Amino acid sequence: MASGSQYLELHALLKSFYKRVKQEWDKLVEADKLSITQFRLLYRLSQEGPQKVAALAEALDVTPGAITGMADKLIERDLIERERCSGDRRVVFLRITEQGNSKIEMLINKNKETVSSFFKHLPDEDLEHMKRILLDVLNRADFSEKE
Repeated sequence: MASGSQYLELHALLKSFYKRVKQEWDKLVEADKLSITQFRLLYRLSQEGPQKVAALAEALDVTPGAITGMADKLIERDLIERERCSGDRRVVFLRITEQGNSKIEMLINKNKETVSSFFKHLPDEDLEHMKRILLDVLNRADFSEKE
């Protein structure tokens, strides 16, 4: 069984890792001025198609208000657009534009290079173990939140 100090050390390591990833991300998108959450929003729209604000908020684990704020900024840059439902004009979807698709494609390619720099020295087996462990921890955290 792990000790309390091991948990604290693991927490510190995860925070340090996240900080380094964020620093690399910031360098990557410096010219684009795009946050990680804005990237995730664009990526989701590129993969899933038009989405309601509430669905995006749940998927990205942010508030609907945060999605609206991000959407306003991304609409100004012609990366996404609002689309009213023809059956119910009160329902609004967010949809990625061609310019948004081009931007996300370019960022995905840059991001692959950046992320691979963190993990390329690890054997595939270690990557699979890491993925399995992180998924297990996250799934258990989700379970404990529902109790």
